[in-house]
Amino acid sequence: MQPIQVKFTHTEAEYLSATRLLLFGQKVILARLIVIMALVLFLSSALAVVGEYHLWGALALGIVFNVAIFYLGVVDAPRRVFRKDSKFRDEYALTFSEEGIALKTHQIDSKLAWSLYKQVLENKSLYVLVYDAPGRMVMTVVPKRVFRHAGEESEFRELVHRKVDQSLALAGDRTNDQTYTYVPSKLEPPDWR
Repeated sequence: MQPIQVKFTHTEAEYLSATRLLLFGQKVILARLIVIMALVLFLSSALAVVGEYHLWGALALGIVFNVAIFYLGVVDAPRRVFRKDSKFRDEYALTFSEEGIALKTHQIDSKLAWSLYKQVLENKSLYVLVYDAPGRMVMTVVPKRVFRHAGEESEFRELVHRKVDQSLALAGDRTNDQTYTYVPSKLEPPDWR
């Protein structure tokens, strides 16, 4: 198999999508967020009991605070990280081979072993290769737009399937193929008599 070489520059929308995919795809991080939000609601209801506040008002305050935490953690913080860190504006040159991943930018030149990765997350526009770092948001983002043709993306999927995550469906797997259309087993309507 020939190495797969791609070049791209991250977009802010792709980075935000990748961080959301990673947040909702890792149970440890999601559990921490849920525990924090539950504690906020508990403390706001305790405030109503201890103080002379109405329970509904205190709960509404807790919900508003939770929405603010969620917005800051899921939208604002990743956006600030992307805008602040100049490495995201560099052109990334990735080479995927049997030995691992070669990553090259103006600031980085490294070789990563497949054993560093534990999971692959995917949505309509990108792949997120997740490092083996439980509870941390460490990832390699590969936009689907960088593949020159469907065959190259299919080779990438097969390589990642073998090396990282056997649960990643292959291109020939009809259950994940978006071009697959349902064909009923019988074309006759049922007999409703």
